[in-house]
Amino acid sequence: PKRMRQAAGDDLADPITPEPPRKQLQVSLKSSVNDRILIKSAPGAAGAQTEAVTIQMLGDAKLWTGARGGAYAWMDESLEERAAERDRRLAEVEAELVAAVRARHPELEDLVVGVVGRPSQAEVVLCGRILCEGLEGRLNERAMLLEGSRSSAKGMRVQLNVSGCPSVSAFPGQLVAVLGRSGTSGTTFHARDFVPGLAVPPAPALVAPDCRRLLHMMVLSGPFCTRDGLDYAPLQEALAHAAEAAPQTLLILGPLVDAGNRGIASGEALLPGQGDEEDPLSYEEVYTRYVLPLLRQGVDRLRAASPATKVLLVPSLEDVLNFHPMPQPPLDLSLGPSLGNGGAEQLRRLGVELLPNPAHLTVDGLRLTVTSADALSPVLRSGLVLRPEERKIEQALRLILQQRSLFPVLPRDPPQVSEARASALDFPDGALPDVCIFPSASGTASGSFVDGRLFVNPGTVCRPAALGSFAEIWLAPPSAQGSNGSLAERARVDVKTFSK
Repeated sequence: PKRMRQAAGDDLADPITPEPPRKQLQVSLKSSVNDRILIKSAPGAAGAQTEAVTIQMLGDAKLWTGARGGAYAWMDESLEERAAERDRRLAEVEAELVAAVRARHPELEDLVVGVVGRPSQAEVVLCGRILCEGLEGRLNERAMLLEGSRSSAKGMRVQLNVSGCPSVSAFPGQLVAVLGRSGTSGTTFHARDFVPGLAVPPAPALVAPDCRRLLHMMVLSGPFCTRDGLDYAPLQEALAHAAEAAPQTLLILGPLVDAGNRGIASGEALLPGQGDEEDPLSYEEVYTRYVLPLLRQGVDRLRAASPATKVLLVPSLEDVLNFHPMPQPPLDLSLGPSLGNGGAEQLRRLGVELLPNPAHLTVDGLRLTVTSADALSPVLRSGLVLRPEERKIEQALRLILQQRSLFPVLPRDPPQVSEARASALDFPDGALPDVCIFPSASGTASGSFVDGRLFVNPGTVCRPAALGSFAEIWLAPPSAQGSNGSLAERARVDVKTFSK
């Protein structure tokens, strides 16, 4: 006979079975960036945990919330709304792109701004969006189109010839400016210079000037179990490590329950220790009776060891019951309703701060952009055209900065995006973050500096068939003389792995 489901009024914080014993996994250092920064001896390290960090959200909260502060409706988004949002963004940056061309060519005092699709004998600068000529093909130099905005060019497109440009960095959806001459008919534009986006301003000489103590952050990114089971021992071990390390900020990026897990995808969700003769759990029960209680127990231990630690939880497109596209509202709004009565309340009772996806925030003045989605791979696999071709990953990260957006690729990748609210994917007010954090399957888990900004790929706690990694980030306080105030001189990133 089927076992009786517990009533909705039961205490949802109790797991379906007693807490499983922790499997002792070894945590070891895999790689380090700026390991010359000594953590224990850094000024201000002593007593750094006595006071909580100050966290401030950036951006417009209306972009990820709906009526009465709930989740927004997205399935009735019209084509006109989608097109209008894309055109708005292009029209917004046209003046800045033209200014970037003028800055590169100060000798052209009478530089004329042309219109895409309109023939002109004079050398002009055009602004527009890069598109691939073939619907199914990959972008290359011979299949590149430039689309103008509807306000200035009525959405006209021209064939873009970039063979005369000394360097090119292009992908579909990119907002660019080109300098050159149009063909006789106006259907082709022959460029001699290619500006791949807005200029990246020099990194601040003093980052987070109000942060005068050692800042320590830890980043855990799901999935938290391998694809062939629901053993969350790696999550337990990571939270135990957090309790020992006592960071001021712990960032947990979903998915909490991965839709790609074989047991979840097949509907045969069995917990460790459950026999095949027992009924599988529903998706709701996996969350409410197993995963969330484990998370709450780990957070409680962390709170006991380090009461000042702030725990931040970011949702994911891969969570099995989270159907919201990006920008995703916080979990209590996007996932909570799918968990039945009390689901949203159980998420709030975790004792963590629930953030949207992506999230733009400051931690003690350090500007962060965080997402649980892979922001690097879409640029690389879109048919990235590079000339000269070198350091693809570094250049792709630079393009994200130049486009002022985490996900600038069109067609959208990932495709789950509410286009009418896509400005939530852009950096608020066009200001670049000091640190950008997201897991990526491209490259290895590490930290890298690009134009003075820090990109952190923590990896995932579990890969499909193996244990994975997480990251710890430190920001040392500046010296009293302020001589080492830049991010590259003060930030350290350690990537740590699990082993049995």
